Amino acid sequence: MDDAEQILQDVIQIRTDGDYEARVADYLLKLLDTHHITTKKIEFSKNRSGFIAEIGNDQGPVLGFAGHEDTVALSNPADWTKDPLGGQKVDQRIYGRGATDMKAGLVAAVLAMINLKEQHIPLKGKFRIYGTVGEESGEEGAEKMVAAGMADDLEALMVGEPSGISLKVLQKLSSSLEKLGIVTASDVTELLNYNQSSEQHFLEIAHKGALSYDIISHGQTAHSSMPSLGINAVDGLLRFIYEQNIYFEELVKSNNSLLGTTTPVITKISGGEQLNTIPGEARLSILIRTIPEISNQQIIDQLHKILSKVNAKVESQLTMKINFIHEPVFSSSQSKLSKIAQTVGEPLLQQKLGFIGVPGGTDASQFVKANPQLDVLVFGPGNTSAHQVDEYVDTEIFHSFIKVYEQIVARYLA
Repeated sequence: MDDAEQILQDVIQIRTDGDYEARVADYLLKLLDTHHITTKKIEFSKNRSGFIAEIGNDQGPVLGFAGHEDTVALSNPADWTKDPLGGQKVDQRIYGRGATDMKAGLVAAVLAMINLKEQHIPLKGKFRIYGTVGEESGEEGAEKMVAAGMADDLEALMVGEPSGISLKVLQKLSSSLEKLGIVTASDVTELLNYNQSSEQHFLEIAHKGALSYDIISHGQTAHSSMPSLGINAVDGLLRFIYEQNIYFEELVKSNNSLLGTTTPVITKISGGEQLNTIPGEARLSILIRTIPEISNQQIIDQLHKILSKVNAKVESQLTMKINFIHEPVFSSSQSKLSKIAQTVGEPLLQQKLGFIGVPGGTDASQFVKANPQLDVLVFGPGNTSAHQVDEYVDTEIFHSFIKVYEQIVARYLA
């Protein structure tokens, strides 16, 4: 056991699957303050705090790192074979909720910053860490930081989300990953032959954005024996679904080289109260994973046109409620950050590192709002155990990422 692992275990033991992120912020701020690193606590509400920490000077660019303090809920603690908040180390693994997503990444970045400071590594510019809140619950502490101008000066951003997949899972999922355009079968064979660790990591330079919205159809309730006295809200909703599907058929024709096509999904439908009444309200929920070629705003504008068209033809009146908007992220494999990360990461992790795009999202969606040209790299310890029972992080990978982050920062700000 060493100090790095003990710190990670301490942070895992802090429950943050609700409104308790302040406990993680306080722990890490105390650690950073001990090493005389400039910090700032960002309070969002009671028990909910993020932070900013930075080292360096004004003689060069600002390289950022984003990591969220919260975790997904402990919905099934009885199913765990390890204490989900114990941070228990067994062999080469540390177990606990958030071990992978993403307390290991955040702690690794903090420790890298401390090491750079203690070793007096000269930096031409600043290395800045953003400890964010609410990423898992959609409350977007990162969005508030960006809106407050805290990221306006960034040139590039690393996000410490888990970027790995266990070798066993990689073998099983190779055909599915090929269909998604993430890696080819020959790529998988090459990676497995070269890899000397327990999991394969990727340099994620792109991910889809997300647009979530509800369509609410407002009708008039009436008894089913006298339907003419009511306005059936479901009828209006069905008409909207028909028109929306026509639009979606065109929407999915655009393609991104790393991300594929836009992916619209109806996720929830509800309407009516009982069997013998005309439904006075019906609701539809949709989540669209978006690509840079078609902006979220373009989609929203088209949806408003569909709403106007449907409202002109049906008795019920339809309205739209936007739940959240996350921007797609798309960076270059030839950027300064990408090249350094590949050069540094391959020998330290003892594996080939390829560039990919992924369907899921990260806090980077909020940071690119301040600078759409921001170079972004999602790269961190952890694998597909995230959000699962017995979530864990490989300790060798965790230690390697501390060194990876140190060297990326040192070279980027050299």
